[in-house]
Amino acid sequence: MRIQGITIEVSDLAVSKDFYENILGFEPGEYYAPTKWQPYTFGEQYFAIREVENKKPHDDQDITNFELDEVEGLWARVKDSADVAEPLATTPYGTYKFVAKDPDGYRVGFVRARDSSGR
Repeated sequence: MRIQGITIEVSDLAVSKDFYENILGFEPGEYYAPTKWQPYTFGEQYFAIREVENKKPHDDQDITNFELDEVEGLWARVKDSADVAEPLATTPYGTYKFVAKDPDGYRVGFVRARDSSGR
């Protein structure tokens, strides 16, 4: 079993698209207008946003983590442009990551990919 994809509900699609595409650099897939659904593809999986009327802000500790090779480069671009929940640092469990909040309060983490030795 593996995750096919994740969709989160957002209050303003245009604002969220700006965050995910222009601040984080996600590449948009094909938009589906009937449900206001915008996917972003990562290999065989996807992460998507979907506009929902009267969506209330989401503020808890749930985090969706994305693994990438150049976490420092993304951090340099994001740190002054987004609401940072956790700055770039080595975690107690050995990863190197930061966490930002999207416009609806969802926490998205960015973790440096481990090398072939698991580090």
